Amino acid sequence: MKKSTVLAFGAHPDDLEFGCAATLMTYTEKGFDVIYVIATGGENGFKVKSLSAGERINIRKKEQIAAASKAGVEEVIFLDYKDGFLDYDDSIRGKITKLIKKYKPVAVFSFDPANLDFDNVNLHHRDHRNLATAVFDSVFAAKNDFIYPDKNGKHRVEKIYFFGTNKPNLEVDISRFMKVKLNMLECYKSQFPNFANFEKFFMENIAVKNADNKYAETFRVVDVVQIGY
Repeated sequence: MKKSTVLAFGAHPDDLEFGCAATLMTYTEKGFDVIYVIATGGENGFKVKSLSAGERINIRKKEQIAAASKAGVEEVIFLDYKDGFLDYDDSIRGKITKLIKKYKPVAVFSFDPANLDFDNVNLHHRDHRNLATAVFDSVFAAKNDFIYPDKNGKHRVEKIYFFGTNKPNLEVDISRFMKVKLNMLECYKSQFPNFANFEKFFMENIAVKNADNKYAETFRVVDVVQIGY
């Protein structure tokens, strides 16, 4: 019996670890095939200046693959757009649409395109915003026969889980995964060379706790409806 699939989209290596990787572990535990799609190489977020762009990309890809493996994710797809210069155009929308048609996921994870508070330059910068909009529009395009026609046929995703949202309607208790989530983030030595300092900052400033004082990842979940069926 073929496994159900989930596609998770990040603009850079480490985006998914911050936003939704612990929740994705609940899917891998249940036997889903979870596939990461990373839009850029993350080369311009590097902390060391002495390496070439190609060397930085190679390191960040290896870090992403290592972090993904800790979540039980075996496949990571890199779209190889330039970090910091991600445009929303027909190129990226077409690539994402065809990935959805190929893998036929029941659910898609992505940044929330509706969060335009611009209150955090790390969360709301250009790459995140443009990828979020591209994923949203690609989910629509994928359920259409004529927008980016593909040999795999159309596919309707059931739900979109938007992370980095300011209007969550779902909290996932990730308390039992917090150690693994930190282990995933520790894979990014190019980003957090002093991980002890970063871990303290993360737990004090980034980690989310719900009303029950449990660690959580939060999402705005959207049902994808096909009108006329």
